[in-house]
Amino acid sequence: MYEVVRHRHREVTADRVKRFFGDLVQGNVERFELPNLGALNFLLHGALDGGGTISLKTDAQGKVFSTALLRMEIEVKR
Repeated sequence: MYEVVRHRHREVTADRVKRFFGDLVQGNVERFELPNLGALNFLLHGALDGGGTISLKTDAQGKVFSTALLRMEIEVKR
């Protein structure tokens, strides 16, 4: 299992996430690792038009981005 987590961490980079979302992200993408959970957290700068109560987007908190990221394909060798 740990090899799967390491592989995902190698493949899912901040640059790749930025390319995946394209024009939806106007600023940089930062990646934070949560090693105790084997998880990654991404901060997408400029993706929410100000976010929260400022944005007119229907998903002003950006929760849909996490679901969309699950659709990003990575190569897995067997």
